[in-house]
Amino acid sequence: MKLLTQLGLCLIIATGTTGALAEQTAEGDRYVAVSSGEKRYVTDTLWLQLRSGPTAQHRIIQALKSGEHLLLLGENADAGYSLVRTDKGNEGWVLTRYLDNEPTAREHLVLANRELEKARAELSTATERLQALESEVKGLRSERSTLEQKTEKATQELSSIREVSSGALALDEKARKLSTRNQELEIQLEAMSAENAQLRDDRDLNRLIYGGGLVFLGILAGLILPALRGGRKHTSGWS
Repeated sequence: MKLLTQLGLCLIIATGTTGALAEQTAEGDRYVAVSSGEKRYVTDTLWLQLRSGPTAQHRIIQALKSGEHLLLLGENADAGYSLVRTDKGNEGWVLTRYLDNEPTAREHLVLANRELEKARAELSTATERLQALESEVKGLRSERSTLEQKTEKATQELSSIREVSSGALALDEKARKLSTRNQELEIQLEAMSAENAQLRDDRDLNRLIYGGGLVFLGILAGLILPALRGGRKHTSGWS
């Protein structure tokens, strides 16, 4: 009788427990539908316990996040733990099966982002450098245009100077010829002046000779005419 009573109680407890589990399962199956169908991803974050010894019973020193850099100091193959040191200098034991020789996907992503940021910075620097070079090229083109204008102006001035120099040379040649002609005329003038002076002297001499001749003839006439007159008188007296 007592045994039957105990079996009945067990059946009642089992029935109640089954009902409670069914009720909990029903409550657990409840959800709110999302019409947008947004995507979700399983996280790759893992927290690894750094313990003071190579067993799960040792004290947890620090929780290490996946992807963190560790320096391997030793290994306990039997316990499946490895002795490591963190970047901050903390030493402890971690499960060897959670260690990897290659960086995790998250670490690769971090490195890729760093490389991307570096590339963006280099691109920004290159863009600024390109803009500076373009500005410098623009300035050089402006200077070149100014120099070309100055060169053209200098060429025109040189052409004008050459024309003036050519004219000056022609004038110098003409002046030289005129000077030579002037010298020739001066020589001719001096010769003509000498000839004129000679002619003047000859004329004066001729005048002097002519005047002297006239004087001589006058004197001679003065001497001859009285004698002729006296002879005529004697002749007339004899007759």
